[in-house]
Amino acid sequence: MPMVEAAPTAQQQLLEQVRLGEATHREDLVQQSLYRLELIDPNNPDVVAARFRSLLRQGDIDGAQKQLDRLSQLAPSSNAYKSSRTTMLLSTPDGRQALQQARLQATTGHAEEAVASYNKLFNGAPPEGDIAVEYWSTVAKIPARRGEAINQLKRINADTPGNTGLQNNLALLLFSSDRRDEGFCRPGTDGEIKRRARRGL
Repeated sequence: MPMVEAAPTAQQQLLEQVRLGEATHREDLVQQSLYRLELIDPNNPDVVAARFRSLLRQGDIDGAQKQLDRLSQLAPSSNAYKSSRTTMLLSTPDGRQALQQARLQATTGHAEEAVASYNKLFNGAPPEGDIAVEYWSTVAKIPARRGEAINQLKRINADTPGNTGLQNNLALLLFSSDRRDEGFCRPGTDGEIKRRARRGL
């Protein structure tokens, strides 16, 4: 008998809505979903982390720090806390400078040094969102780790629907890794990417 996949709960659907809102820069969608999530399960680490990110985007550093402190009490060993802690670090002048250094190394062809700089900055916990995409896209430039990076980008793509930049980057990586069938099946692979792949670019 085939296994029946459990239907997502209301909470899972709302968390997906938050991620979709973040990926597409729809703050209204994020706020609506967060409001409902906080009524359902205000102490869920993923919900607290989402509120933390929302406050940080709005420039409310004090409010974000309060959510981070709360998260450290609720789930100090969770990925939600570790990722949020790294995100907070990236909002500081030192964190921004370290990130710029890693980006410079990545864009000048020093992928291994860039990944080492990212790892030092992230302390083993890349934050969610665009920075995670940036990190794994850099890891993909190291031939020995390309497969691992593609798998991580596929996971992020599944978790963050609507991120067309990620989908296009993932498709190009799949095409260049002789996984064209997968590349053509990725959501968001537009005609231009397909044309580039057929030309062998």
